[in-house]
Amino acid sequence: MIQIPAELKDVLVSTEDTLGGSVRFLGTRVPLQALLDTLQGGGSLEEFLDGWPDVSREQAQAVLDWDLGRVRAEFGLERAG
Repeated sequence: MIQIPAELKDVLVSTEDTLGGSVRFLGTRVPLQALLDTLQGGGSLEEFLDGWPDVSREQAQAVLDWDLGRVRAEFGLERAG
């Protein structure tokens, strides 16, 4: 089974009996892959949320913030603002 980072345990889940173990947003059947595919395809967060109303803005934003935090840490960058 896939290990979910501690910072995202309230946001993401993976269980073998749902979606074949794919990582999904907690409380939904929406795979994390859907968010990544939307953004990589040039879509916006708004488009993702409109298409997947079971996912809250807070859940999606938590994933994006976590990812950006990893990139910043990797390259020694400070948070803007």
